[in-house]
Amino acid sequence: MSWRLALLFLALPFQAAAQSAPVVADLTYWGYKDGFHVLTAHSEILLSPSGYRITLTGHTTGLIGLFFRARWHALADGNWTDDGVQPLHFDNQGVFGGHPRRVALQFAGGDPVIRTLNPVDDGEHTPVPPYATRDSIDTLSVTALLVHQVATLGTCQGEVRVFNGRSVEEMSIVRGGADYLAATSRSLYSGPTLRCDLHSHVIAGFFIGDDSPKSRHFDDSVWLATIFHGVPALPVRTTATTHHLGHIVLYLTAAKRRDIDTRTAKTP
Repeated sequence: MSWRLALLFLALPFQAAAQSAPVVADLTYWGYKDGFHVLTAHSEILLSPSGYRITLTGHTTGLIGLFFRARWHALADGNWTDDGVQPLHFDNQGVFGGHPRRVALQFAGGDPVIRTLNPVDDGEHTPVPPYATRDSIDTLSVTALLVHQVATLGTCQGEVRVFNGRSVEEMSIVRGGADYLAATSRSLYSGPTLRCDLHSHVIAGFFIGDDSPKSRHFDDSVWLATIFHGVPALPVRTTATTHHLGHIVLYLTAAKRRDIDTRTAKTP
């Protein structure tokens, strides 16, 4: 399972002018490939006026789960800036195809410092030179950036460098326009959305022995819509391009907003 998958899971959008207290949201997604349910993911999100904290757990399921077993737990936190995010920590660990893996990053002055990388050499990626990670953000913080932009600017746009501990991507964020999602039994949401398109190009940490365009260029989308009264738009559908499973479509299947005192995590 590619570590890129984490960036397309969900963070709660934030609007500084309208919200002064922390908010917690529980979101569940089912991922499909070629019509088959292949993974399930759950995200618990705490957002405060100053920053964000996101946890993501997931696992493969169905026939895919029998042949490629994967489970993961990821966490990211950071602060808001005027029109973006400033990540502080990122930790992604799990078991993929029977092999334990972990990446832990700490950001200092906007640049990531690797605290844990297991395995140190995974045998899949070429080395990443230090200069390539400058001014980058982690994968979960990309999602926080998307929803923050939509909540505060009413659009999604810009360029960002993304580092997952193994590879680095240059990502272009483009407003895709207004889409209407038809009702489907796979999702709890149907109706108007704003689509954000993500165009990514791997610039360092390439897969060894694979120089095909499809392994270095990725085009994905996130659809955002209002599902909680008084809360800015949340992603209700996404596409994700993964190394092991290929192209996946993820649908929002459950969503719950909770008061801050119903969970034990601290505000960032």
